[in-house]
Amino acid sequence: MKYFLGITDIEQAKLHYRKLAKQLHPDKGGTAVGFQEMQNEYKELLLSLSQKHKVVTPSHKGTSAENELINELGNVAKILIKKQVPQNYLRQKIQTTDSPLKKGLFANIVNLLDSLQ
Repeated sequence: MKYFLGITDIEQAKLHYRKLAKQLHPDKGGTAVGFQEMQNEYKELLLSLSQKHKVVTPSHKGTSAENELINELGNVAKILIKKQVPQNYLRQKIQTTDSPLKKGLFANIVNLLDSLQ
């Protein structure tokens, strides 16, 4: 990779492409060969990045044992939230942390969990 070395993100690649296109375009003093090489590399990079970041949607066709386990975990979570187990833990964390950011985050999570009851 000559033009896009170290680029790992599609948005980052697009921004870098625009910058390179302005520099390498034959109308801007670049060569047609150099511009074409850059475009070919850009296309390969986009293809590679899009394949790496494909979202795999989970199948909803789990086995009955998996579905039963998921349902049971959901029931356990509901009980824990209803009994205020995670909220109490987070309230303790609010008391012991010095970070205002963490305190705010924990308080928001507690409020969210309380609203789920």
